[in-house]
Amino acid sequence: MNLIKLTMLFWVICCSQLQRHPNQDKVDATKLFTRADAERIMGSATHATDSVIKQEANSSSYLCGFKTNKADPQSGKIGATYFLFEDYKNIDGAAARYKDVYVSNKNNGIKPVEHLGDEAFYHTDNENFDLMMVRKAHYVFNIKVNKRTSTTSLNELKKAVKRITDKI
Repeated sequence: MNLIKLTMLFWVICCSQLQRHPNQDKVDATKLFTRADAERIMGSATHATDSVIKQEANSSSYLCGFKTNKADPQSGKIGATYFLFEDYKNIDGAAARYKDVYVSNKNNGIKPVEHLGDEAFYHTDNENFDLMMVRKAHYVFNIKVNKRTSTTSLNELKKAVKRITDKI
């Protein structure tokens, strides 16, 4: 009987280690994506337009946005870049969030990206926007270029996504 109790206690302790502690692996999302990143992606000077932190029951999130200071000389568009970072209490929450976005857009040209986090995709309409989304463990983030301009760099977008993925 004592062996059964000891085995059960061991099992409970081991399983509790699989759950993420609330303060484990804390990432300062406000430092992951900067104005300099936005400017490299947009190929032009930008200014901040948004910065919002939210805390919910099963997740926290950070959203920031940057717009170009001047309209693109070729298209007349004022480009924008948005970064959304979500930290879930468990992997299941992050995986469900990623899957929801993926499934709702999979018929619109999403391309899975290999070797980036646990799951990642790239999505574009080849004219107005570029979106990259990554899930790594209990984190999900995306960077979206809205109103693509003649100076927008997909290469710089990929570099920023890779750097952030490696950091988390």
